[in-house]
Amino acid sequence: MKEFDELGAEIARLRVQQQMTQKQLADLAGMGQSTLARFEKAGVAEFGSAKLLRLLSVLGYEISFVPTKRVFTLQDALAAKSQNQER
Repeated sequence: MKEFDELGAEIARLRVQQQMTQKQLADLAGMGQSTLARFEKAGVAEFGSAKLLRLLSVLGYEISFVPTKRVFTLQDALAAKSQNQER
């Protein structure tokens, strides 16, 4: 996942896969249904890590980190900076 809004969509997919309503998942995770609904629809700018971890725990998942396909290097940063300065 590369974008924040993808997290909410993935939580929604996992919830539906487990045949849970937003209300059921929100109650089990200790948050309001409207908060979960906004998160699933990318309607929030921020979402606390503790809330995300509670949702994942209820759904039976955890976060794991995988490397990206390409590592962003110092040379990449300098090239991007140079391009931005030319604009």
